[in-house]
Amino acid sequence: MEIGDMKIHQLHEALNQSVTEKAGGGKGSASFEKMMREAVDKVNGMERDANRSIAALLEGKADVHEAMIAIQKADISMRLLLTVRNKVIEAYKEIMHMQF
Repeated sequence: MEIGDMKIHQLHEALNQSVTEKAGGGKGSASFEKMMREAVDKVNGMERDANRSIAALLEGKADVHEAMIAIQKADISMRLLLTVRNKVIEAYKEIMHMQF
């Protein structure tokens, strides 16, 4: 499943599973790390596909619509990934400011 095809509830379930595993046996951080690495790899792949589509369009081998769809998929996926990253950083900063 690509990050662009990932629904919000699926992302929420994956994050909940990660938190549950962390509380249960310490495997959560590894699975969250794996999930984030896979998401970054998928977004990177979409970016490469968009670049290939642009090159094919310039060579006259691809349709404008196909190139625009690939570009938009890469853009939306990148925005989603950056939003998740920003939320994780925000949560980390909030935890760091907690007093025990």
